[in-house]
Amino acid sequence: MSTTRDLLQRRVGPGVVVALSRISWPARLGAGLRRATGRRGRVELFFAFDDPCSAIALTELSGRLASRRVALVLRPVLERGIPGDPAVPQKRRYAIEDASRLARRAGLELGRSDPLPPQDARFVAEWAASAPQGPSLERFCLAATGSLWLERGAAIDRDRLATLWREQFGQDPAPADGPAALARNERLMKRRGPYDVPAAWVHGRWYFAHDRPAQICEWLDQLGWRAS
Repeated sequence: MSTTRDLLQRRVGPGVVVALSRISWPARLGAGLRRATGRRGRVELFFAFDDPCSAIALTELSGRLASRRVALVLRPVLERGIPGDPAVPQKRRYAIEDASRLARRAGLELGRSDPLPPQDARFVAEWAASAPQGPSLERFCLAATGSLWLERGAAIDRDRLATLWREQFGQDPAPADGPAALARNERLMKRRGPYDVPAAWVHGRWYFAHDRPAQICEWLDQLGWRAS
């Protein structure tokens, strides 16, 4: 059976379909209702601790959203990308080059020059995936990604990351549902549409968060969540 989108493509042409996809009134209406009921805006960031561009995106978005009534909802993932992609090693190497460029643009410096194997970061991803959303999680993730990517001689140090966790949460990490929470984030990312990280889902639109922080803020401006 043909879908509505298929019928539109055949009968009125692809230009109309593209135009319809750009309609923003549902998001504007939803944003207005959220503000009227005292709720904040939301930027969901899907990121990976083993990804250098995620470290840049998290740092940039945290700073840019600090002056807005917008919650930064953190969704760490491990599995992402195209299943069976033979170019993964090359992409991970390029991600470091890309992150180095983005870091310089943001006044930062990448402290690691080699890819971090995803499985080496599984434990910290499970910690963060199982934690409650809020300022403590945001501060921990900023400190952890900084330790992994933005400090000179950056390295994965479980003891140090556990210390950072205790500084924010007042107890040792005990992610009993960590693997399940991580898997939920990965399923949600697939439903949202992005296939790789760092990706931000912002009231009906998604962006590659390391390349589009300014565009994310422009969309928030349009929705009424301007910087104060």
